[in-house]
Amino acid sequence: MKTLLLLCLSLFAASGVLSAQSIAGDWNGAINTPGGARPMKLVFTQEGEKLTGTVTREAGDVPLQGTVKGTAVEFSYTVMYNGSALILSVTAKLDGDSMKGTVSFGGQAEDEFSATRARTPAGGTDTAPPESAFTTTSSQTRDFSRSQERNAAVKS
Repeated sequence: MKTLLLLCLSLFAASGVLSAQSIAGDWNGAINTPGGARPMKLVFTQEGEKLTGTVTREAGDVPLQGTVKGTAVEFSYTVMYNGSALILSVTAKLDGDSMKGTVSFGGQAEDEFSATRARTPAGGTDTAPPESAFTTTSSQTRDFSRSQERNAAVKS
């Protein structure tokens, strides 16, 4: 009976350790958008299942908040897009030092998200975010080029 009790307690303790993966720290990520892949740096702080942190983008830093439950990672942050607040919601699956999933653009569209834990080289600084974690399709490049041409024509 004691052996069975110890076995059950050991399994219970091991399952808690396995489900409590920490993603705290620096990550290099990217989201795919109609205008192409957008790299970002993510800094996560985790307390139990609660997730907070910062998303660093070309346009500046914004706070994030979310949860981590086992390998399921969910977080959101708000950006300004065409003068309006747009909530980006990420749902991803953690796999060691990487995660992949989707990003929802205010519930209006979805695309791919991925991130890898940043490695710190011997010099002590983080590696730069990847140029792109995704391959941009020719239609995305064409659409983005047309958008830039329209913007240039409006400015003229």
